[in-house]
Amino acid sequence: MTVFRDDQEMTLPITHSRLLLLKAAIRIFAEKGFEGAGIREIADTAGVNSSLISFHFGGKAGLHAASLHLAARMAKQTTKTLPVPPLAVGPFAVKSTVLRQAVAALRAYIREFIRMSLRNHSSLPGEQDPGLERAVLVLIAKSMINPPEESMGSLLEAIQPHIDYLNRCLRVLRSDLDHDGMVRMGMSIHAQLLFFLFHQDVLARILNEPPCHEDDLPRLVAHFIKFNLNGLGIPDQFLESEST
Repeated sequence: MTVFRDDQEMTLPITHSRLLLLKAAIRIFAEKGFEGAGIREIADTAGVNSSLISFHFGGKAGLHAASLHLAARMAKQTTKTLPVPPLAVGPFAVKSTVLRQAVAALRAYIREFIRMSLRNHSSLPGEQDPGLERAVLVLIAKSMINPPEESMGSLLEAIQPHIDYLNRCLRVLRSDLDHDGMVRMGMSIHAQLLFFLFHQDVLARILNEPPCHEDDLPRLVAHFIKFNLNGLGIPDQFLESEST
């Protein structure tokens, strides 16, 4: 049996078949949505009998809610692997060291989001399931469009740490912004990342370019960070290239 640990929080043990179903459900719900996903397809992907979906989750709706909850906990862990953004210093956080730390944190956040967005690439610790990280992002993003009420808590659990992390970066980079300005700037950055997540393949076709691959990660991160720091009015001296 597998036990998930979330820092000091412990959940109930998860049987192997239940975990297989949850991982398969995350991928298929992300790809096809709730209506398009089939019980038999999820069970076949998991390699288990479809009757186990009713046994473990009470049906398709219960499986969707449970898979979104697991996806939320996985997404929540992402920000815990990133460097801690510095605290704002002074009314405009003008100290060079603090600004550089905030830029480094923002770069790390953007890099991690793009890395997980790229197809055919996964580095979940201990996992051999390519694409699962990306499916987690897609499932959460799609669920935000028309959030099921029973899963609202899971969505908030997934999203809040990402909003908080980005806001900590922005409070240093643009501490002169009021609350509304901070919200709009954060929404702008997340909108760019979500657009890339969903439309990278279509954009590649429109531009007659090959699909993005993990080798393109440094180039993509450099573009996103330069675009956003220029938009924030951060001087070019803070736009050092990403260290490898």
